[in-house]
Amino acid sequence: MKGKANWSEWVYCGVGDDMKEDVISKAVSEYFKDSIFYFISTRKESKEVNKKNVLEKIKKGLEVNEIFLCDANFKKAIWFNKIGVMRYVIVPTNI
Repeated sequence: MKGKANWSEWVYCGVGDDMKEDVISKAVSEYFKDSIFYFISTRKESKEVNKKNVLEKIKKGLEVNEIFLCDANFKKAIWFNKIGVMRYVIVPTNI
């Protein structure tokens, strides 16, 4: 999905002490309508996460790993790069 989908432009969200929590919270809240979605931090580590707990998980993991948030159908995602930027995608059905 990462290489074939049409991703948005990168948006600065910060990392570490410079993290823009309001930007991340607003993006997650507006982009994901369901309260539970997938949090993916490594190829072998993914789990369901609740919308109210996701900011804390992003804060803890972003400096170490890229993070992906995906809806249950893997049609919408937010990609957080560990340098402090994020971008969005809605995956077309033909990928």
